Amino acid sequence: MTATEALQAPRWDGQRLIFELNMDDGIAVRCAISRLALLGVTGGGPFKTTDLMARFAAARPRIEAAAYAKLRERSSPPLGILHIWEDDILDPSPGASPRAMEASIRRG
Repeated sequence: MTATEALQAPRWDGQRLIFELNMDDGIAVRCAISRLALLGVTGGGPFKTTDLMARFAAARPRIEAAAYAKLRERSSPPLGILHIWEDDILDPSPGASPRAMEASIRRG
């Protein structure tokens, strides 16, 4: 987590897609979603590494909504990377944002 001037572009590290969120206080929080979670959130089907960014871009609003919901539930910011799991998006907690909740309703 660092003070941010500009967020880094999402990137694949070989195991997960890492992206940043800009918090209200100007702090960037590093987040990650696994290949398997991204596959589940974007509807399955054939999945190549070259498809990662396109699938992430299509689901990014829902993924970010789930990440912000997880951050709101915490008493302090994460010390490392905030991991976003498939259930965070498809089966969010009752306190999750309406956008995250919509993701679970559309899927079911």
